[in-house]
Amino acid sequence: MVSERAYAAVALNRPIRTEFTYAVPQPLRSSIAPGARVVVPFATRREVGVCVRVLGEPGMDPRRIRPLERLLDEEPILPGDLLELALWIADETVCSWGQAIAALLPASLKREVARRSIVQIEATPGAEGALASLETDWPKQFRVLRTLLEAGGPVERVELLGRTKLSWSPVLRLRKKGWVRIRRVPVTSDPLLEGEIERGPPPRLTPEQEAARDAVTAIVRERKFGGFLLFGITGSGKTEVYLRALEATLAARRSAIVLVPEISLTPQTVARFRGRFGEVAVLHSRLTDAQRFDQWRAIREGKARVVVGARSAVFAPVRDLGLVVVDEEHEPSFKQQQVPRYHARDVARRRAEIAEAALLLGSATPSLEAWRDAQEGRSRLLRLPHRVGGGSLPEIRVVDLRRETGPGRAPTLLSRPLLSAVRDAVRRREQAILFLNRRGFAPVLYCPTCAATVRCDRCDASLTYHRRHRRAVCHLCGEEEVPPTKCPDCTAGGLLFLGAGSERVEDLVRREIPGIRVARMDSDTMVARGAHEGVLGPFRRGEIDALVGTQMIAKGLDFPNVTVVGVVSADTALHLPDFRSTERTFQLISQVAGRAGRGPKGGVVFVQTHQPEQDAIGFAVRHDYEAFAREEIEGRRSAGFPPFARAVRILVEGKDEDRARATAVRIRDRLLGSSPAPEPGKSPALPFEVEERPLGGLAPGVQILGPAPAPIARIRGRARWHLLAKVAPPSTLAAIRAVLHDVAEGSWPGCEVTVDVDPVSVL
Repeated sequence: MVSERAYAAVALNRPIRTEFTYAVPQPLRSSIAPGARVVVPFATRREVGVCVRVLGEPGMDPRRIRPLERLLDEEPILPGDLLELALWIADETVCSWGQAIAALLPASLKREVARRSIVQIEATPGAEGALASLETDWPKQFRVLRTLLEAGGPVERVELLGRTKLSWSPVLRLRKKGWVRIRRVPVTSDPLLEGEIERGPPPRLTPEQEAARDAVTAIVRERKFGGFLLFGITGSGKTEVYLRALEATLAARRSAIVLVPEISLTPQTVARFRGRFGEVAVLHSRLTDAQRFDQWRAIREGKARVVVGARSAVFAPVRDLGLVVVDEEHEPSFKQQQVPRYHARDVARRRAEIAEAALLLGSATPSLEAWRDAQEGRSRLLRLPHRVGGGSLPEIRVVDLRRETGPGRAPTLLSRPLLSAVRDAVRRREQAILFLNRRGFAPVLYCPTCAATVRCDRCDASLTYHRRHRRAVCHLCGEEEVPPTKCPDCTAGGLLFLGAGSERVEDLVRREIPGIRVARMDSDTMVARGAHEGVLGPFRRGEIDALVGTQMIAKGLDFPNVTVVGVVSADTALHLPDFRSTERTFQLISQVAGRAGRGPKGGVVFVQTHQPEQDAIGFAVRHDYEAFAREEIEGRRSAGFPPFARAVRILVEGKDEDRARATAVRIRDRLLGSSPAPEPGKSPALPFEVEERPLGGLAPGVQILGPAPAPIARIRGRARWHLLAKVAPPSTLAAIRAVLHDVAEGSWPGCEVTVDVDPVSVL
């Protein structure tokens, strides 16, 4: 029977908080349904959208309605539960329904014709000889060719442009000169699904693990929602609890999603999951569009009932979802930094609620949001207080760097106790991990004559010296230059390289311990596909003595032969102007420390700091998360910050400083419902104090902080001003959502405005 319904409400991936109505041609009326992709005319273009409602009446003059052009799917690709999830995301993150739906779909399904190949770029033979000729006159081409040569093989277009922060133009110029080759190649399978499979009988569970498994599996079998926080110290066997809960989920003929925070963790994780369950789908950022589509299709067809992946895997189209696991739920990488700016932990909770499934969050250092939910009964707290196999947490020794730099001694990067411990470990054929959350060789080029630092011309940032490339690099915009020999301010010579990054740590270890086998893991060295496992595999086999790296080595790695861990600088994040800086410091120290002592040999952790009296460091040294959480939560409560309020950051960026500032003031006044601000170009009096007037008369008690210059006041030549709204009970985000949507969609000439609900950083 042909449906009489003749109109479709279509959501488009555009920042417009409305759906668009199109007439459904007669041949398509029996096939159109919510969740199906359609091709529609929009202005002068054709766009791919998703039907979200089928209408009998259009609610407007039918003569103004254009017909949709094509129906791309024989049956809807998005079921009703995912459409509902997308609508919730749109409300929570202040974006359009179409933008939220776009986040659920692989890139291939956002186009009218799916691509089955990828674009790869590689250097041609002999191209290395061209580097010198490009270095001075063609710096962008130099960066591209250098990156390709370092990769040692083909690099995909998206990866190359993202890493160099450049456009496609320098690549095309290099091809014209004959120094690079561009080709389109068929998609290959994901290397993570071709590696070793970790097999063997499952270990015997501890009583605490059994209790945690039973609590979660009971909810899965009862087919109702239940939230859990698995609070387990590092090495306590959280992953085995996940695996047993997954077994019960599959036995109940339901599916599961497991979210992990870093792609570098997934080789080990996928090996364990494949060894236990066989067919496992993997979704992560390093997949090509075609690889992601293949995985997505296998999930949707029910060929893979266990999905392991990073943030976006929360949208996997599994059938009959029974369990969602969020491992290391405290990790900031679970927050999406582009529209829609969702947090995977929150989306996972909502998806589990819709599916009547279990949600299992796991961490040794839970976020304060998850901890408070567990304390107040919104989720159930499950504890794993002991390491499996009777192991104990490593001893943590604090090294006061102020005592390492006495009379006659220069400032030290690696203290004498830490270096001695690494030497002893290498002599015993054991391994060490050295962590510093800063890449490069030296983060500051300093003039001792005038005390100036060499800074980026486009950003509010110092240039970092990378010795491997002999370049001073801006880590914000990617611009780089040959380090100056004279101070740009006073022209004096003798610039000093101050501070340290992971490259300098690697260099120092090699000099201080001759013959040591060292590898470095940071975003500078992990260029080529498979680079993570190219380091972790040899380290696992004992072919590397010491691993130096940034936060990608700070969590999730399980190497029993690691007996020494060094936190090179525990102070890096402490004084950032961010209300989460203390929490981040505690979490990083605790997670890095957890890499030591996982085997029968035990281990020791050295925490180097100039502030040993700082509370976050003291609590981490004592392995006392609960005491830290009590103190930090009280501080957040008194300041009115999350988890006691919802935070909304509004960031204004513009090339003109006065215009950006005036726009920020206009937005503040719109939020407060007060008189309009002066026009751009004038100098308004800026209130940096807290405003506590109602938002447009709607929400008493909402506080507005700012506007003020952002902590990083300029990036890529654009001035940055921001405001922070704190929405505390009895007010809710719903009370101001309409105003926030107006701000996000408003016209702000010369400026770009970003609305970020519950930001993980305010830098």
